[in-house]
Amino acid sequence: MDEKSTPSTEEGGERRSKEDELKAIEFERESERKCNEKLQDRLRNLDAKAHHPPESFYRTLDSSVKKNSVFIKKLGTLTEATKDKLVQDLNSLNLTKYIEEVVTAICTAKIKMQDVNCAVYLCQILHRRYPEFSLLLLKTLQSSLSNLNKGDKVSRVRIELRLLGQMLVLGIITDQKEGFSLLHTTLYNLVSHDKEKLEFLPAIVSFVKHCGEDIIGATSSRNKQLVERYKIKISNVNILPPEKQQIFYGLMKEYMTAVILSLVQLHNKLLNTLKANKKTLYMKGEISMERLEEAEKLTAQHSKLMVNTTTLAEMLDISLPDLPPLDVLDDNDNSSSQNDAAVNVTNTELWEDDDQRTFYRDILDLTGIVPQILYKKDKDKVAKEAEEKKLKEKEEKEEDKKYEEGVITEETIEAEFKKLNIEEDDDDEEEEEVVVTTTTTQQNNNNKDNANPTNNSTVTISNKAAMELFLGKLSNISNRDLVNDAAQEFCLRLNTKTNRKKLIRTLYGVPRNRLDLLPFHARLVATLAPILPDVPIDLFTLLKKEFLYHLRKKDQSNLETKIKNIRFIGELTKFEMCEKSEALWCLRVLLEQFTHHNVEIACNLVECCGRYLFRSPETHLKTNHLLDQMMRKKTVHNLDSRQITMVENAYYYCNPPDRVSYVKKERPPIHEYIRKLLIKDLNKNTIERILRQFRKLPWKDDVVAMYTVKSLCRIWMVKYNNIYCVASLLSGLAQFQERVGILVVDNMVEAIRIGMEINQPQYNQRRIAEAKLLGELYNYRMVESNVIFNTLYLIISFGILADGTNPIDLPTDTIRIRLVLTILETCGQYFEKGSLKKKCDLFLLFFQKYLLAKVQPLPIDVEYSVQDTLESIRPNIQMFSSISEVEDAIAEVSPSLKGAFSSVEQEDSDTEEDEGSSTETEGAKVDTQESGDEKEDVKVSKKLETVKCDEDDEFIRELEKTMAADVSSRMSGTTKLSSTDLAIPMNQAFKEHKIEGNVMKFRVLLKKGSKQQFKQMDVPIESDFASNLFDKQKAVLREREELKRLVLGHEQRQEAEELLAEQQENRNTGLLMRPGDRKQKPRKAPQLTTEMFNFNSSK
Repeated sequence: MDEKSTPSTEEGGERRSKEDELKAIEFERESERKCNEKLQDRLRNLDAKAHHPPESFYRTLDSSVKKNSVFIKKLGTLTEATKDKLVQDLNSLNLTKYIEEVVTAICTAKIKMQDVNCAVYLCQILHRRYPEFSLLLLKTLQSSLSNLNKGDKVSRVRIELRLLGQMLVLGIITDQKEGFSLLHTTLYNLVSHDKEKLEFLPAIVSFVKHCGEDIIGATSSRNKQLVERYKIKISNVNILPPEKQQIFYGLMKEYMTAVILSLVQLHNKLLNTLKANKKTLYMKGEISMERLEEAEKLTAQHSKLMVNTTTLAEMLDISLPDLPPLDVLDDNDNSSSQNDAAVNVTNTELWEDDDQRTFYRDILDLTGIVPQILYKKDKDKVAKEAEEKKLKEKEEKEEDKKYEEGVITEETIEAEFKKLNIEEDDDDEEEEEVVVTTTTTQQNNNNKDNANPTNNSTVTISNKAAMELFLGKLSNISNRDLVNDAAQEFCLRLNTKTNRKKLIRTLYGVPRNRLDLLPFHARLVATLAPILPDVPIDLFTLLKKEFLYHLRKKDQSNLETKIKNIRFIGELTKFEMCEKSEALWCLRVLLEQFTHHNVEIACNLVECCGRYLFRSPETHLKTNHLLDQMMRKKTVHNLDSRQITMVENAYYYCNPPDRVSYVKKERPPIHEYIRKLLIKDLNKNTIERILRQFRKLPWKDDVVAMYTVKSLCRIWMVKYNNIYCVASLLSGLAQFQERVGILVVDNMVEAIRIGMEINQPQYNQRRIAEAKLLGELYNYRMVESNVIFNTLYLIISFGILADGTNPIDLPTDTIRIRLVLTILETCGQYFEKGSLKKKCDLFLLFFQKYLLAKVQPLPIDVEYSVQDTLESIRPNIQMFSSISEVEDAIAEVSPSLKGAFSSVEQEDSDTEEDEGSSTETEGAKVDTQESGDEKEDVKVSKKLETVKCDEDDEFIRELEKTMAADVSSRMSGTTKLSSTDLAIPMNQAFKEHKIEGNVMKFRVLLKKGSKQQFKQMDVPIESDFASNLFDKQKAVLREREELKRLVLGHEQRQEAEELLAEQQENRNTGLLMRPGDRKQKPRKAPQLTTEMFNFNSSK
């Protein structure tokens, strides 16, 4: 890989170097071409006197005053686009009498830098045609550049200086000595008088860029690198000897030194200003407008000076000093503290979720719904709003200054309150006048239209009633749609100044106990603001006035009203209906008087809009500063515990502490896959698929096998409702991996015991899940009943000392009760018959004794759980109220259990042996098929196969023999018709003939007239008739018995085959027995129970 990539990289480098070399060669040719063109033009211009046209040539040109005047006027605005037209006019006009005006027009023209070449080209043509043009041009430039102390514009000097340089290079100014003397004088004056202000730096940079190589002899850094690297030659027009070029280069170098010094000073000043601003921003939360403007001004100056200095240093091949970057602060500026306090606001969402952002930002646009005529503003009102805006900006600047000064006195609050009072009175008077004027106008219109005056009063009353109805609906606004409907209704039907005033008063007077309405009322104000901008302004004025009123009063009453008022201000802030600085000012005022009610008011303001202000980039630092100040005042002031909790909750709601990021444990992919199957994918619909996946795991790898067992034992990681799925999975898996089931069962029993030894409340949920899994394992026949009962007795008896106390199971602890109830709820439904019922009944007696030993009454939830569980498994159970009653019941039951348990044990042993033999045969069959199953893919179903055996062949032969004999007998025999038409009664048709001694009794049917009669007839057994009939009866009986035997044997074999096929299919597909399908079988009595009860004791 590396061997292939290295040649390709080398080839790419060689290709780029060849391309650069070709570009360098092309640059050398281009510079040589330009140098030759300049030399040719220079020689031709210097020789122009010998090649001036004769006087007869000028007579052929147009000398009219009008055309010459037009041409001179065009020269005042010459551009590159008009170059061809001007050259055409110049070739057709005779400007001999107007050459002075032409020179003046060119020198005073409004030329841009890109049009200088056009002006030089025209001057070259004029110089070759008119001999006096060169001298006049030199005098004009000399008079313009001789004195630069008259406030000349930099752009004018830059163009004239470049014109002078290029005309000297091209030889348009034939008096080279006088021209270079003028150039030197001009540059000397610029360098001498402009070292501090650097006003003419752009002019110097432009001159060096376009004329530096030809006049000064300077080579740029880029050209030097090309010459050194590619050994090329750059051609220049050396019109001055080296010693004179060195004079000009010395002037430029001296000026460059002054420029670099000014750049370093400006850079240091800007760096100090930025440091001071950052420090002020960190300490006070904001920066004044003057400092911001100063920093912006210095930044602009620094950027402009840096560009010009870099260009001039590049052209003169002078290196610049290393300057410290502007975005790095010194270690003494508390940079670490700033980094710790700052929050990456840009990466933090301003809102908690999309619903909150939609509520506060997606406002209905009424301008597209309401006609413009209903809210069009007058010009006077627009002008007034503009003036108010300017005044407001001035006030904000004053507030910023006050904030920086850091003092809010009672006089400040008093002045602010008086100002709000004056503004409100003026607004009321203005509104009353407007209302009266409107009414008068309506009356005049009605008089002109000859309308009935009562109609006007009727309309007024109806509007008033509609407004009252609308205001009544505001208390029922509870969603965004109702807010939008209310805003549309008000704008379309009720938008008058009187109604707006009523609306503001109603919103302002919201009940103090209806804080839930404040966000919706604030949204209504935000919806109306684009059309009715006076609504949010007037409403906020009222709210701020009330805030200052309570602040001046300093009473300890009306707390709910104060909280309602400040939260309304917070909601308006989040809707941007009032400035963020207003909310911060209110918070700052409260912090200045951080006592009594002001503590709760400040906390409510912070909880309402503090997070919004903290996450907004423009107010983040200031809010952070105020929050830190609030926490400091909490420690300084003597606040009670309730107020301390409120302050901490408000602070951490806005600025939550940094949480330790969760480090995900790295696991092998196979482990992650096992956890995914158990924790995420396992449910009742995926048991079969997950069982197939578990069977495919590399069980020969001990690490994977033990991690699988560990994952199955960590049952608390699985959802509680899916624990039975784990038991079902284990039941199917144990048929192929027997050790997995044994290990999981052992771990569960051991985990239950360890949980009782540790007895930590933090593991209670884990212990409940373990007990649940143990019960489910019994349901899926993974454990026997003795394990369940031993565990139940262990739970209620573990840790009991000789004196009856239990130090690890306190009387108030109920976790063991919950463990017992969990197991009984899971598998107690199967303890309803036989010996299991007796065992369960006896345990319930001991369980009642355990319950009564706890502190009574039990917790209500535990008591209800006990009642529900016992009612589900033993609806008619007798509940005892004391321990003595339970002990008496146990004493009555104990003697009668000895014989019962011994017989049960004998039956259980016999049953266990029978089941063991059948299990061994089935297990052998499973083992023979297991190897083949592991090699092939697991299939969902398998077709039943017929197994041939000798009994089937014998049955088929006998059946065919019987059928053939019957058919042959029917074909050989003749059918005889009965000679009588007597009908044999049904009750006598199928009776067998009785034999008594040596006589066989027959009944003979006779008919006499219309009556039937029976007569008894005895036939000796030795007669042929009786003996043949007797033999025939015996043959029929034998045939019936044989047929019965064959049919029953066939059915039994068929049932056995179906059962075997079903078991095989269950093993292949993982279809396991559900809890409801469990079959009861007698089980042995637990030895622990026998030893516990001690039946041989005297008791």
